[in-house]
Amino acid sequence: MEIQHYGQTFILSPQKCLFWPEHQLLLIADAHFAKETHFRKHGIAVPHGILQHDLLRIEKLIQQFQPKEIIFLGDMFHSEENDGLNEFINWRKKQTLNMTLIIGNHDILPAEWYVFAKIKCILNVLQIDNIVLSHDKLPEIENGNINFFGHLHPAVRLSGTAKQSLRLPCFWLGENFMVMPAFGRFTGAKSIRPEKTDTIYAIGEAKYLNYKIV
Repeated sequence: MEIQHYGQTFILSPQKCLFWPEHQLLLIADAHFAKETHFRKHGIAVPHGILQHDLLRIEKLIQQFQPKEIIFLGDMFHSEENDGLNEFINWRKKQTLNMTLIIGNHDILPAEWYVFAKIKCILNVLQIDNIVLSHDKLPEIENGNINFFGHLHPAVRLSGTAKQSLRLPCFWLGENFMVMPAFGRFTGAKSIRPEKTDTIYAIGEAKYLNYKIV
């Protein structure tokens, strides 16, 4: 779905990411790569193949949008080093495009590991034109700018007439902010409380739903 906001064009993907055509950038928040490996390392039974599935999704997004760079809005990896990171490194060696990470609270790997993985790291914010990218919401931004961030893993609950309900991940667009959905398949989600002036783009299995708060 293509939207126009603050003089920019953004394509919201049902794969829970965003493409910015003007700069050929693919934005991804909260991938939490290797989270399942972290859980298994601590004795918690988690299915295999989640990381492989998420990396395959990125490959398809690269083919679809042909970005020049991927910017991860924090929590690219879930925790300390584990066997899942070797799988990521093997995948990264096959990729030629640039990758940048705005450090999130879960990104605690040693600095030299990111260098080895050819991932440029930014500690706080990255501003491109009037778009301010961060992991969590900034306390304030200048007038005319909009803050894109993740961290919240936003979801919205939709209710039907027969008292059935469904909670879906979403993009949450406010007056001067956009909250990105969590990209990772194994991340969970938190229901949000948007204002009536906000717009929610809920994501189904293979499509989106423009949901206006009333």
